Amino acid sequence: MRRLWAVLCSVQLAWACDMAPLLWSIQSPDADPYYRIVQNGRVGYIDSQGKIVVAPTLDQWVRGEFHSGLLLTGVADGPYIDATGKTVLATGFYRNWDFSEGLAVAMRKDTDRKWGYIDASGSFAIPSQFYTSPDDYVWPFSGGFAKVKVKGLYGFIDRRGKFAISPTLLNAGDFSDGMVRVVLEGPCFVPGSGGCDIGEIVPPNSEKSRALPPRCRFTFIDKSGHVISAVRFDDARPFSEGLAPVRVGALWGYIGKDGAMAISPRFDDAEPFSDGVAAVGRGGLHGYIDKSGVLVIPPQFKQTGNFHEGLAYVGDPESGYNYIDHSGRQAFRGTFMRATNFYHGLAHVQRNGTFPLGRFAYIDTSGSARFTYSVQ
Repeated sequence: MRRLWAVLCSVQLAWACDMAPLLWSIQSPDADPYYRIVQNGRVGYIDSQGKIVVAPTLDQWVRGEFHSGLLLTGVADGPYIDATGKTVLATGFYRNWDFSEGLAVAMRKDTDRKWGYIDASGSFAIPSQFYTSPDDYVWPFSGGFAKVKVKGLYGFIDRRGKFAISPTLLNAGDFSDGMVRVVLEGPCFVPGSGGCDIGEIVPPNSEKSRALPPRCRFTFIDKSGHVISAVRFDDARPFSEGLAPVRVGALWGYIGKDGAMAISPRFDDAEPFSDGVAAVGRGGLHGYIDKSGVLVIPPQFKQTGNFHEGLAYVGDPESGYNYIDHSGRQAFRGTFMRATNFYHGLAHVQRNGTFPLGRFAYIDTSGSARFTYSVQ
């Protein structure tokens, strides 16, 4: 029942189950540089110069990203518009999702109960062949592969729709930097990420036991399915720039793609690398390390974002957020109630108000506003 509810949530209420940030920001590395705005209760999009490209005429629940020049304007179904706001692809399918790496998950009609992947023309590049049931599911492409669940076990298909890694994994994340976090041994419990993802007990048939099994331990496999290490970690986060954060007991460190420990576990928390540095926690505060594990910005911030385009936001909800450069100095004047990472030259900030109301802006890397708007 637990898995069935998760499937129903993600199929029928994908927009509600996703863990959307409080302040809209681009989350996908392959998203097009168009940014969501709200005016008079309607949604539109601007480009990286702050010019409105899609007039604010869309419903407020439209909060997705442009991919391959297309934005999905339905709730897990419905037509796609281009960057001028024109409807260019009305599939008429029972289900179709956002594009990712040029393909989008789709199902022709509810009686088919089989998923495939369409290209930007609306044609099935990967035919409908993956049956959906409480123990079967599909995910968007990430890192060149799409995750597919068959009879409760996970595998990965390539762009031809062929299994590059057979569905034998008890649990799996998404490919990042050529690697993916997996669970190989059970029974155990994988905590969820929130929303409709409440976690799962693996293998599936172990749910018959009334006792909750121990938390799962993790390792990584590469694109060939090779397990990079015999060591199992208490927690792990995605690879980025050749390293992945892993937890051993209560402390976090980093491993390389050979599975060996590259930065010994000595942090209370650790994030993936970005722009050559990674945010780490120690004693309730956060700073940044380089790839040798040296603290280049000492722990001094309550909250931190990842560095993108040379800048990262730091601060807390009480005192506000500002942006720092790689030296740890404030990059430009200004304190914001909320802030996001930079993406293609713009970051989304809230200047004042009580979310979701207030005054918002998209700023460039000098701190200048390219576009401002108010939500009342």
